[in-house]
Amino acid sequence: MSTISPSIFKAYDIRGIIGKTLDASVAQQVGQAFGAAARERGESTVIIGRDGRLSGPEL
Repeated sequence: MSTISPSIFKAYDIRGIIGKTLDASVAQQVGQAFGAAARERGESTVIIGRDGRLSGPEL
């Protein structure tokens, strides 16, 4: 999956269906973009969380 669906972006989080709208490559692309944006703003630390679902470690 190389295209990011705009539907995964919600007001306060990112939500998708594993294997359909969200997978490890999408998570990597979003993470790289977020990291680049944070760095441009002078941030040196970010916090990332996840829940306990089985797909969590992959993402």
